[in-house]
Amino acid sequence: MKPSVSRCLSLLIWLLLACGAALPEAHAREAGGDKSAPIRIKGSDTLTKALRELAKAFREVAPEVVIEVTGGGSGNGIAALVNSHADIAASSRLMRSREFQIAAKKQAGATPVFQVVALDAVSVVVNPANPLNGISLQQLMEIYGKGESTSRWSDLGVQVPGCQDQKILPLSRKNNSGTYAFFRETILPKHDHFDHHMISMDASDEIVSMVAQMPCAIGYSGMPYITGKVKTLCISQSRGPKVPCVPPTVASTLNKTYPLSRSLYLYTLGPPAGQSARFLEWLKGPQAREILQRGGYIPVPQTASSP
Repeated sequence: MKPSVSRCLSLLIWLLLACGAALPEAHAREAGGDKSAPIRIKGSDTLTKALRELAKAFREVAPEVVIEVTGGGSGNGIAALVNSHADIAASSRLMRSREFQIAAKKQAGATPVFQVVALDAVSVVVNPANPLNGISLQQLMEIYGKGESTSRWSDLGVQVPGCQDQKILPLSRKNNSGTYAFFRETILPKHDHFDHHMISMDASDEIVSMVAQMPCAIGYSGMPYITGKVKTLCISQSRGPKVPCVPPTVASTLNKTYPLSRSLYLYTLGPPAGQSARFLEWLKGPQAREILQRGGYIPVPQTASSP
């Protein structure tokens, strides 16, 4: 039996309505204009703690907006943004040219843009029993780089109580971490990699906790995760008694005299729109700046515009 004309028309109308409803929803998600859809932020573990606090505070200002924050590292956050699995990528490093190329290919030429949300100083930490107070970028390269030309604390002129063989135990983040990438690119020559004997850890707070427990250890972390249970070293650009050794402070980060100072970024595909734009604009205000400062981050000076 052939279907009636009215039944075919009904089916056609239903299909048109279904397709018509689906297309605007998909485009609205891409443009950040769907007010009912949550803002998905993924990436930097350095920023995760702050972003969760910021999302909670923003909900009080805009209760209709849901913000989902997950970590996983800067690299994973950028990949999620490029593949439309996140609306905002949190990153503790700048995107690489290869990542821009992938975004342009997958997202019809869309160009990721960033907003600096905070400043940070990657701090090098040792156990409180360690008598070392400062270290140079060259010495960090010799500890973390391939070849281990500096492998014992005695190579740095100190004896560490409780470290039986005086062998340095370098701790690091895993390679999906923006902090890992920033630290490696700052202390090592281009294209060089860390030594395979280095111990890789999932999170900055894990590194700080292990350094606090192990006299032989050295590690690095963003400022928000530093505790009083570890010693923070000052850093010098090169060896020598006349070269200033600069501690990681708010002042040395703002004036960029600390060698491991950096910016923390939030990326969107193209200029932010809709609720994402509303949230990112709110981040520039006094309430967000206070939350960042309270969490150990350094708010961006309101006159600053460069990375």
